[in-house]
Amino acid sequence: MQHIGGRWRWRRGPLRRRWDVVDAWLGLLTALALLLGVPVVGFSVGLATYGSQRVERAEQLAERRALTGRLLESVPSDPSATGFAAEMGQVPAQARWTAPDGRRHTTTVRVDPGTRKGAAVTVWTDAEGRPTAAPMTTAQAADDGVAAGLGTGMALGLFLLLVRWTGRRYLDHVRLAGWEREWAQIGPRWGRHHI
Repeated sequence: MQHIGGRWRWRRGPLRRRWDVVDAWLGLLTALALLLGVPVVGFSVGLATYGSQRVERAEQLAERRALTGRLLESVPSDPSATGFAAEMGQVPAQARWTAPDGRRHTTTVRVDPGTRKGAAVTVWTDAEGRPTAAPMTTAQAADDGVAAGLGTGMALGLFLLLVRWTGRRYLDHVRLAGWEREWAQIGPRWGRHHI
């Protein structure tokens, strides 16, 4: 509010210059862009990213097949005992599974700590029957959308603030140069009256 009351340059007066009006418009447009533009752009980008991730998820579900395998080893309840860091609460373990052609395979899957040997686990395969990563979840697609929206909104907000700051610096430079020119004309005359 101090900025609005102390530096608002809309009123006519003998001290107002053209650059003061430009500064006021720049401030107003920056505020509107920050309040209205940033949320709209962030939401739009987030929604578009979420939509594209949902399409990718659908493609992954169409291309991949879930098969049931059996865990070949028990996994300790403490993830640090496996020698692997838990990723999203899960640790790697060996599992055996049978392909649709009847051949048996062994692969590494991610399971919850404390899972016992022989437990049923899901093994994802591609169209050729090779093990692959699980398809993206809806939650992961939503996380990507939120991250893209927030990141874009923050980047746009920082860009707008940088434009405002740069514009303000330039206008201050122009104002100071104008004051110096005016003082060069008026200063000598003003000084003579006080001698």
